[in-house]
Amino acid sequence: MNYSEWADWYDLFYSTESGEEAAFYLEETLSAGGPVLEIGVGTGRIAIPAAKQGAEVFGVDSSPEMLAVAASKAKAAAPLPGGLTLIRADMRTLQLGRTDFALVTIPARTLLLATSYEEQQATLCCAARHLRPGGRLIFNIFNPTPELIFDNSPEPVEIGEAAIAGTETEHGRRFRLSAVNRFDAETQINDATHVVEEIGRDGVSIERARLNVRLRYLFPHEVFSMLEEIEVQVDALSGWFDGSPFDEESEEMVFVASRPG
Repeated sequence: MNYSEWADWYDLFYSTESGEEAAFYLEETLSAGGPVLEIGVGTGRIAIPAAKQGAEVFGVDSSPEMLAVAASKAKAAAPLPGGLTLIRADMRTLQLGRTDFALVTIPARTLLLATSYEEQQATLCCAARHLRPGGRLIFNIFNPTPELIFDNSPEPVEIGEAAIAGTETEHGRRFRLSAVNRFDAETQINDATHVVEEIGRDGVSIERARLNVRLRYLFPHEVFSMLEEIEVQVDALSGWFDGSPFDEESEEMVFVASRPG
């Protein structure tokens, strides 16, 4: 994943989301009752609003480009009464030297960017080691339904349209976002390409970026096994950020787990 390229477009992609994921993590962060560690902080889309509202947040990311964007946004949003500390580190080997976090979050399916079972388990283990007794670990990943992972169509999946207001022209800029997935059911790897097209005032689209991302999807039983092996208990598994029960057709898997007290 070329983070230097993604950093320029990351917020544009997330502007097409409903906002339910960000709202869920924001609420959990604000109600944690202690310092919060966010793994995969990206450009700070969750951490900055949380710190603005009084949460003490430590945001980890491996990308200096993402962290630079987050630092710039944090400066623009100041003051941040709760405090925001940005840290460059690898989630698979993370060791901050403290075990007092009330909550560790891994939003945005970030866990799947570790592309082997062992690396994914190591990430969860590192996350759990930073929790205080009774502290919680919350993360989400997509549900690999057969309809999704066995769809070999070369046609792009439309993500949506987004706009940047007040730049270049008084009318702003409009973009169309799409992705092509290439799932390998044997390795559980998806090599996806996300495409950014700018839509001119004449309606003609011009490709602006082609962004690659590789991830390894997980089945529910794998996650349960990983958490059991690192002695973290699953408190809830939901199919969406509103707490809906998980079933085979759910789009998302939202895990809430905790370190025994």
